[in-house]
Amino acid sequence: MTSPGFDQHAHAAEDRTGMRNVPHPNRSAQEPETISGISNEPDATDNGLRQADGRQAGGNRTNGRQSNDRMPQNARGTARERRQAASPAVLALLAVAVTLTAALLAIAAHQYRHQVIEEAESRSVAIARVLEEHAAKTLGIHATTLSHIEWMIDDLGWERVDSSPLLHERLKAMAAEAPEVQSYWIADETGRMRASSFEWPMRPLNVADRAYFQAHRASNDQVYFGPRLSGKLMSKVIFTLSRRMESTDHRFHGVVQISLEPSYFTDFYRSVLHDPQDVVLLLREDGEVLVREPSSAAPDSVNIGRYPELIKGTEENGVVRIVTSFDGAQRILARRKVPNLPIYVVYGTDITSVETAWRDRVKPYALFAIPSLCLLVLLGGIALRRSRQAADAQEALRCVNEALESRIAERTRHLDQTLAEKEVLLRDVHHRVKNNLQVILSLLELQAQRTPELEGPFSEALSRINTMGLIHEQIYRSTGVSSVRLDNFIEALAGHLSSFHRRPGREIMIRHQVEPLSIDLNRVVPFALILNEVVSNAFKHAFADRHAGIITITVNAQDNFLKLTVEDDGTGCAEQGVAPAGTGRRSMGMDLIRAFTQQIQGEYRFTQRGGTRFELVFPRDVENI
Repeated sequence: MTSPGFDQHAHAAEDRTGMRNVPHPNRSAQEPETISGISNEPDATDNGLRQADGRQAGGNRTNGRQSNDRMPQNARGTARERRQAASPAVLALLAVAVTLTAALLAIAAHQYRHQVIEEAESRSVAIARVLEEHAAKTLGIHATTLSHIEWMIDDLGWERVDSSPLLHERLKAMAAEAPEVQSYWIADETGRMRASSFEWPMRPLNVADRAYFQAHRASNDQVYFGPRLSGKLMSKVIFTLSRRMESTDHRFHGVVQISLEPSYFTDFYRSVLHDPQDVVLLLREDGEVLVREPSSAAPDSVNIGRYPELIKGTEENGVVRIVTSFDGAQRILARRKVPNLPIYVVYGTDITSVETAWRDRVKPYALFAIPSLCLLVLLGGIALRRSRQAADAQEALRCVNEALESRIAERTRHLDQTLAEKEVLLRDVHHRVKNNLQVILSLLELQAQRTPELEGPFSEALSRINTMGLIHEQIYRSTGVSSVRLDNFIEALAGHLSSFHRRPGREIMIRHQVEPLSIDLNRVVPFALILNEVVSNAFKHAFADRHAGIITITVNAQDNFLKLTVEDDGTGCAEQGVAPAGTGRRSMGMDLIRAFTQQIQGEYRFTQRGGTRFELVFPRDVENI
């Protein structure tokens, strides 16, 4: 008995074997009976596969050569790009680190410079205050002394001054007590010297030409500081502090004057200098310098400079930054006006000394920062070199990975091609096995038709062979060759069994409810033969006295197991496992069911409840067997 799916090969088998159609005794006259064989023509699939294999192999060899030719250039180009990409990042980090370190050093240097300048300004102001206090005490006392001498002269009168050495002795004692005083001098309204601490009696001497005398005679200023001058009796350089004497009617009555030693002030000013480059000046209101320390002029120089710009300003006391014209040095000047006296003291700090102090303060940090910068640059160079080496190593690793991936891909393509070839070969094998089974099936049918006594045994064998042929047909028609879809296979098997067991006047229907499950090749043959035996038994025994019936086939999955259920609504069959009465033999069908169930490690049972129900449970996966 052939299935409808096998009819397409029937005519080819008849042409090759020379067999003719022979009607089957159990088949209707309208149903054609053919012998199906195997086509000896080469399959188009094999030829196409060989041609495609050749073309693909040639293409792979060509592509392999081309990719091998391109790979070194691409790899070198990519390596350069990666090194160029890595170098700017390292260089940027290095530049940021160097710039940050240099910026911190510059900021610290700027802050220290500002701090040193502030310290210099504060120090200049402090020293100027000391100078102011010194001048106020020293010169203020002498200004008061001149006032007392004026009172003495008013008491004595010019006649007693000329006739008595008393005033001379008093003036001489006062001059001896003050190291800054060289001598005291008293002149009348005509400029004639009447008394002094230098000598008595006084030799004829007139000072009407002196600046201090002329200043007092021309103005009402009580106190006057005269410029530096050289004495007429003593050649030493002095500067004068004088006071205008007036009569009771406020007329000019003369001048009392003190000759002061500049050397005293220079000695004191030298002691308060913070740096040898600094300068101290004692100036009149017009900028005339009375004392300067240090001074490049000779000690006996009368004119040592006049610098009115040093005392100009909106404030009498303040700090200015100026270039001193007497030496061209930039200085921080702190000036103070002596209270109640027409005189100024100025202390100038040389910027060069400030710069030197700033450099001395910054030098330890610079000595630490510069080697640190050099070390940082060295470490940056090492890091840059290491980054390039790492980029080269990464690029080399990437090239190796690409080559390995290319080889793996090529191997995968080769394996896929080989697998495709094997699948085609297996489909062809299953196709040829199916055709061979069809030929065997046709031969057995011919033999059964010529030998009527073998029709019964041959009928069961033909059904089993056709079932196996269906398995091979499902394999070569499916997309894979490792498993068979149960729903498609049972549908084809149901159609075959219905056609095989069809009898005139009897309608037995097969219903199937099969989940879309797959089963591997090792178990599909035992499963199919078990199903064939059970359904065939139902056709033969369940509907012996009936003309209609239903056989239901159900397959579903339960956890890790598959369950096959075959149920009919017939009258039931005889004791399972026992042959028909009188034979004394076991049923071959039951032996097959039992053997195939053990082969797939399953369990089965028959139950009767209105009809016969067969249940088979076996593991779903091979790992569970």
